[in-house]
Amino acid sequence: MKHKIFKTLLAAVVATMTFCAEAATETVNGIKWIYSVKDGKASLGAWCFIHANPKSTSGAIKIPSTLGGYPVTSIEDYAFENCSSLTSVTIPNSVTSIGNRAFSHCKSLTSVAIPDSVTSIGEAAFCGCSSLTSVTIPNSVTSIGRSTFSGCSSLTSVTIPNSVTSIGRSAFWVCSSLTSVTIPNSVTSIGDYAFWGCSSLTSVTMPNSVTSIGDRAFADCKSLTSVTIPNSVTSIGDSAFYGCSSLKSVTIPDSVTSIGDSAFSRCSSLTSVTIPNSVTSIGDSAFYGCSSLKSVTIPDSVTSIGDRAFCDCSSLTGVTIPVSVTSIGGGVFSGCKGLADPDGFIIIRGVLYGYCGEGKEVLIPNSVMSIGERAFVDCSSLTSVTIPNSVTSIGISAFIDCSSLKSVTIPNSVTSIGSAAFFGCKGLADSNGFIIIRGVLHGYCGEGGVVLIPNSVTSIGDAAFCSCSSLTSVTIPNSVTSIGNLVFFDCSSLTSVTIPNSVTSIGGFAFSRCSSLTSVTMPNSVTSIGKRAFSECGELTVHTDKGNADRLRKMLENAGANVKEIIEQKAKE
Repeated sequence: MKHKIFKTLLAAVVATMTFCAEAATETVNGIKWIYSVKDGKASLGAWCFIHANPKSTSGAIKIPSTLGGYPVTSIEDYAFENCSSLTSVTIPNSVTSIGNRAFSHCKSLTSVAIPDSVTSIGEAAFCGCSSLTSVTIPNSVTSIGRSTFSGCSSLTSVTIPNSVTSIGRSAFWVCSSLTSVTIPNSVTSIGDYAFWGCSSLTSVTMPNSVTSIGDRAFADCKSLTSVTIPNSVTSIGDSAFYGCSSLKSVTIPDSVTSIGDSAFSRCSSLTSVTIPNSVTSIGDSAFYGCSSLKSVTIPDSVTSIGDRAFCDCSSLTGVTIPVSVTSIGGGVFSGCKGLADPDGFIIIRGVLYGYCGEGKEVLIPNSVMSIGERAFVDCSSLTSVTIPNSVTSIGISAFIDCSSLKSVTIPNSVTSIGSAAFFGCKGLADSNGFIIIRGVLHGYCGEGGVVLIPNSVTSIGDAAFCSCSSLTSVTIPNSVTSIGNLVFFDCSSLTSVTIPNSVTSIGGFAFSRCSSLTSVTMPNSVTSIGKRAFSECGELTVHTDKGNADRLRKMLENAGANVKEIIEQKAKE
């Protein structure tokens, strides 16, 4: 990777040196201008401009309209990049294009006049111009490109002309002094991250021409109190208004069909929201951490509500879920204390979504049919739980980090227990640090460097030994048939592992980031190895059964392994 980057940089330097060697020069007003001529038009030189003016251009400069008798029509990529003493620049009417990063990181640049002749402004053209206070974009410009004014932290206002149809990705990223912006009727799309981190922006009005709001378009606009989303918008991107902590209310028009993941996450001042009948899905964490949200009505059009969609909406007192909803994600209402019954349970449609009580001994009521994801997460005072026969499944991470939990009664009615359901429950561990429930090793709370997994274990659950940095070797018994996802992830001291003939599958990322792992014994019983199961491990020497080498090498390499050699040996009887 480093070699590839070096070659790219070297090519760029050679290209620039070639340009400098071939370009003409002319000194105007004490500045040695470098330019090239094509089709009777002059273009200002690129990176080599700084080398021609080693002390850097300072103060106010005026770009000449002609050089060598030819009209100057373009400012090349990087032409004035890092001219840190440049305070203002006048661009002549002959110029039609401003190149990529043409004025980027001109930290002293306070003003620039862009003439009506300019039709295109390149990517990051004024990126990092932290002293730029105002800019006028002429009607000739049709698009504001990627990162054009990114990091212009002193920019207080901007006028976008009616000619502009799109605002590019990160166009005004972290313009922290920008207080207002008017988006004209010509704009149809607002790109990802377009106004992310504009912390002084108080309001924004979008015209009916806008059809999409990109991912994180207004994220972390902490002063934004109101926003008007027009009827033309059909989708609100992921994290579009994430962290807009001053936003109090929002009306979503009936043109919107989907609300993206984390779209309004951590809008802590948001008190109400109206979701129209057009919406069919509410994304993961869509309203996560909206701690002031008191009520929400979900229309009959909605069929799915994503994971943690309303998690930690602590002021939410009522919610109606229509029968149209067929999919409700994990942890949807976790931390919604206002939805809890007198005993602290949040139960909706027979699913226990969270526990807000403080009891040490908990008896889950018979109305519960399943325990949702992360339902009891971090209930550190909980010592015992009794699960009734009505429950058939326990969700992912349901009791994660319940460090005081010493006993749990799981009835025979439970047919599935999610991954990491009891991860971090030190009180459930046996004297050797193993958390074993129904033959599944759900976690390891010990500190031993050399570990022998007992024969009572039939499968090793997801993330069971995750980040056990002191673990050096592990012996897996013949009783184990499967190794889950992330089981030994980030066990940085693990040097060797022997997988028995009983194991048929190894989950994704199972040994990923085991940087000291160099020796693996793997039999031909293993028929599947998950994604990146051996990525970021050491150079592996693999021992396997005779005749298994080619098949195993292919599986290991597909799983991200760096295979040094495979040693075949006769299978043990």
